[in-house]
Amino acid sequence: MLRQGFYRNHMEEVIRFFETYHKDKYKVYNLCSERLYDASLFEGKVASFPFDDHNCPPIRLIISFCQSAYSWLKEDIENVVVVHCKAGMARTGLMISSLLLYLKFFPTAEESIDYYNQKRCVDGKGLVLPSQIRYVKYFERTLIYFNGENQPGRRCILRGFRLHHCPYWIRPSITVSDHNGVLFSTKKHPRTKDLSPEDFWFSAPKKGVMVFALPGESGLTELAGDFKVHFNDRQGDFYCWLNTTMIENRKILSTGDLDGFDKRKLPSPGFQVEIVLVDYSGTAPTKSQSETPTNKQDESSGTSESADGATSKSKTTNSDQVASLVKSTEKVSIGSTDTQHTHAINEPRKDTVQQAADAADARVSISSSESQFKAMAADASVFSFGDEEDFDSE
Repeated sequence: MLRQGFYRNHMEEVIRFFETYHKDKYKVYNLCSERLYDASLFEGKVASFPFDDHNCPPIRLIISFCQSAYSWLKEDIENVVVVHCKAGMARTGLMISSLLLYLKFFPTAEESIDYYNQKRCVDGKGLVLPSQIRYVKYFERTLIYFNGENQPGRRCILRGFRLHHCPYWIRPSITVSDHNGVLFSTKKHPRTKDLSPEDFWFSAPKKGVMVFALPGESGLTELAGDFKVHFNDRQGDFYCWLNTTMIENRKILSTGDLDGFDKRKLPSPGFQVEIVLVDYSGTAPTKSQSETPTNKQDESSGTSESADGATSKSKTTNSDQVASLVKSTEKVSIGSTDTQHTHAINEPRKDTVQQAADAADARVSISSSESQFKAMAADASVFSFGDEEDFDSE
């Protein structure tokens, strides 16, 4: 706290300023989720609209903030609003830029953001985080297309990810979350938690494309409304906030659209993240995360892709072939080890036979999830997500 006093205004000085120049005409808006304070310090005229630093608020929070600020401002022509976060730049910039749109000071999000950046910072870099800029644009669309009213989140299933023009040094772990908590994590999912990222990212037939999906399952998690995708590897973190109502089922993000990617040291020219969604009505059969693929589940996934009107080379591979592929790969794994014990198994000793069988069962148990991924990796259609984009054009 003492260190912050060197570059932040002291509370007593802030109170003295507003009591001197805007007495009874100001209202404070605190955007910090990490720091609250006694509203009585400002005679109770404090409203909190908290969200985390370097992140985005729910769209409904932006709407509520703008409605509250507008109500206060229209009560008296001399009324002012005081908006702050920790540094008074990014979160504050997101909300003030949105408020300027709401009050019709500017016709577009870009003009509103440019005005804020020019007034707030000498270098014009107040609101620069790609996701936060994206959310001001989401709010602009809410005003234009939905009359400023919050919309229910479009329900989707997150099918998986493609990394385009992906160099070998980018093989990240994945965490998907919303404002209520973590929805999916490769570090916690039963089928990926014991694998390194190099083992669950696979090369698609198209050169330079890496793909992540859960073989045999309809998707990673259900999404509705705001969600965050967080990638982590040896070079650090990069992430993005999106909203299902505001995007199509295929969303491609370049490096300039990803928060934190500009801080990475190794160059990645042309790198893109593609997020693949499918519409979800809530009636599709669900499946536990630890359950292995079955013919029935594969058929339901195929039906979903067909309903989307997708044309893919996966149509030539039915569920029985996929299941057979998984089994055949497991047999290869078992066979390679059984060959080492051929002479022992042919001997009449029952204990030797039993030991060999137990060892084979143990090996299958340990490598089951990895063999499933490798088997499905051999079938290129699993990476098509119902289209032919992963295949090189002839």
